[in-house]
Amino acid sequence: MKNDIIVKAKELLSTCESFLITTNDRNGFPNTIIVSKPIIRAGFYNLKFYLDGDGQTIKNIQQDKKGNVCCYNESRHESLLLKGTFSVEEIEEFRLIEDRLNTYQKQLKHENPVILSFEVYTVKVHSNTKTFWKNVDE
Repeated sequence: MKNDIIVKAKELLSTCESFLITTNDRNGFPNTIIVSKPIIRAGFYNLKFYLDGDGQTIKNIQQDKKGNVCCYNESRHESLLLKGTFSVEEIEEFRLIEDRLNTYQKQLKHENPVILSFEVYTVKVHSNTKTFWKNVDE
C-alpha cells in the first residue's frame, strides 16, 4: 500500500461525495464544516471547493492558512486525510463555474461565493485496517 497511497487517495477523492474542511479559529480551536466534493481538481495536489465568502471558514483562513481536508467511504472503512494550506479566490464570472456545481450548491445562492483552493502537503490514507502517511514531496 505504501507505493499505492496516491492511487488510493485519488480513488477516494473521485468517489466520495462529502468532504470535511477543518480550519483553526482565532483562538486556535479547530472548526470543521462539511461540503460537497471539489468542483475542480487541478491534478491531485490542488483541490477547489465552492464556499460562502462570508462564512467562518474563510475568516479563519485569513488568520491561519493551514488546515485539513478529509473524506471517507463508510462502507469500505476507508478514509483520506490531507494536510495543507488554503487560499481564497474570488469568482470573477459565476457562469464559468456554474456547470461544475451540483444541485445543492446551486440552491445555496451565496451572496459572496468564493473558491477555496487547497494545496496538499501531506496524505494519510486508511485502508484495509492499516494507515499510511506520505509527504507529497517524497
